[in-house]
Amino acid sequence: MLFVNLQFNADFPTHTTTTTQTPPPTKTPPITQDPDTEPTVTPNNPEVGPASQDPKDIGVTALIGSIITSVTSLVGFITTTVITWRREKREASLAEVQRKKLETELEKSRLELEELKKSKVKKRNKKQ
Repeated sequence: MLFVNLQFNADFPTHTTTTTQTPPPTKTPPITQDPDTEPTVTPNNPEVGPASQDPKDIGVTALIGSIITSVTSLVGFITTTVITWRREKREASLAEVQRKKLETELEKSRLELEELKKSKVKKRNKKQ
């Protein structure tokens, strides 16, 4: 079924047309149930749904979901913290190795410089 609404505004001489379409009516399936069986929730059997659950069950379900989420977050936090500590420790040890390497290179350069100075002094003394 199609409805057309015409709205007229006194300030403007034009009109606005709004078109809406209503969906066709849906058929509800007949409910057939044995008196000896309990109703089950299935896509084809809408007899029991979330609205008919016990409020205590909903609270317990929410509590369990909250606990699972909290534990998962805690495990993620601990794992991330441990990984970060290990990385910082590794970087600190690498920096220490690089510092020691630079110190040895510096000491080696100092020794070479002293040897050059001594050799220059010897050459001067020989020339004189």
